[in-house]
Amino acid sequence: MKTDMSALYATALILNPGHHMRYIEVNWPKKWVKPTLERVKKLWQSYQEAASVPTTLASPLYCRPFQEPKELDTFDQITRSLKQVAWPASQDEYEDYNSGEPYELGTGASALTWWCHDTQRQHWPQLSCMAIDILSIPAMSDELERVFSGAYHTISWERGQLDPETVEMTECLKHWKKSGILDKFLE
Repeated sequence: MKTDMSALYATALILNPGHHMRYIEVNWPKKWVKPTLERVKKLWQSYQEAASVPTTLASPLYCRPFQEPKELDTFDQITRSLKQVAWPASQDEYEDYNSGEPYELGTGASALTWWCHDTQRQHWPQLSCMAIDILSIPAMSDELERVFSGAYHTISWERGQLDPETVEMTECLKHWKKSGILDKFLE
């Protein structure tokens, strides 16, 4: 499994407020769970040591304001109030977050906007910074994958000693030619 190489995918799943750690424990094969959760915990610890808590809670530019779902009926209000539990202040933020119940975001909301909300940023200052950093990583584009896959044809056995810069320039020129960008300059 390629996601074994990085804890980022599993961390992004866990930091989705609708999932928490429980999602991996329930849905992943048992032999993957413990090593994955250990890698995520190690990533959290390294982030915790390296990151400083911001002095202000100004939202990053890419954070849209989070809005609570509108119109909760009486049952939903009672359910939400029962899920709110006071956690010990001495508990680790990551453990604190995962000890809570998953939170349904509602339609149109994302995990990133949830973590950008002041409530989460005040309750889990370092974890929210980590969540914002990880959840704002853009997904890979199909176009980038196609360009990268084209290198397979460029680097044959006979051309295996090409410098990385040469391969990069060649792939860039091939992409520009296929997309018509070079045609403007070669007229």
